[in-house]
Amino acid sequence: MTDAETGLLRAFVERAGTPLSREDLLACNAVNGNARTVDVQITRLRRKLEQDPKFPRYLQTVRGLGYVLKADA
Repeated sequence: MTDAETGLLRAFVERAGTPLSREDLLACNAVNGNARTVDVQITRLRRKLEQDPKFPRYLQTVRGLGYVLKADA
């Protein structure tokens, strides 16, 4: 995993079950860059974590809010 993916995963694990916006992830230094960078890193992380990244089970999108880690999925 890259540093960015590790930072994202750490942020999600620390706040499992809580939706995090792109801005939240940038503020906690999980990713360096902009909101679009967060989307790209989420996609890359899903490829490594999910059995089917197009239908994520663990790292889900919450429309209008951001992303959430569903550990009990």
